[in-house]
Amino acid sequence: MMKRLKRTVILMTVFSLLVSLLTACGKTKTKRYQAYIESLITANYLGISDEYIQTTGANEADAEAMYLQNATRLSRNLESYYGLEINTDTELAPRMEELSKKIYSKTKFNVGRAYQDNNIYFVDINIQPIDILNQTHDDVTGYVEDFNKRVAAGEFNNYTKEEYEHEFAKGIIEILENAADNMQYKDAEQVTVRIIESDTSFYIGNEDFQKLDSKVIATTDEAKSSDSDAK
Repeated sequence: MMKRLKRTVILMTVFSLLVSLLTACGKTKTKRYQAYIESLITANYLGISDEYIQTTGANEADAEAMYLQNATRLSRNLESYYGLEINTDTELAPRMEELSKKIYSKTKFNVGRAYQDNNIYFVDINIQPIDILNQTHDDVTGYVEDFNKRVAAGEFNNYTKEEYEHEFAKGIIEILENAADNMQYKDAEQVTVRIIESDTSFYIGNEDFQKLDSKVIATTDEAKSSDSDAK
């Protein structure tokens, strides 16, 4: 039972986007919209929600649920990307979720002040994409090759399927955990989002959030190719 890495591109699909109510009345629009985008990013990826709650009027439980949903989404994407089967693994499933939080905690970004163009407000965000997929590519490939040699030698002949999947996934997770301690980044990229206004609210559209979200973690040429890569 040799391992093959499917390694399809990680999809960062946004499940939901909370609308921001106009609660920060003491600020100018340029500062208010800048603060909103900053708080949206920190709440989704860093798990820091105080400013988001103040800016949007969301409650603490909703902000926490949004962050946990994001971490779970990354965890499931990583499991799919590496072909891991750990949904029922009581040790590794929580460990992968904690790893996902740790990866997101390394998000680096800078939000510019909102500006107006033809009566529409925009905000520019500079993001340094987290490069953990490419950073770990060689280590993962070497690990998989070594794991397959162990399979061929009969090391796992008496393992159950669950034990076998656990052993394989544990090694992948350890590689990612070590990389997360010394995270590498790609060059900063700029994302411009539009602020959608009404008489009572403002927010960014789901498409803009997806565009922003897609830059947080970089994909790679290796990530896009390898149905042909042995695992």
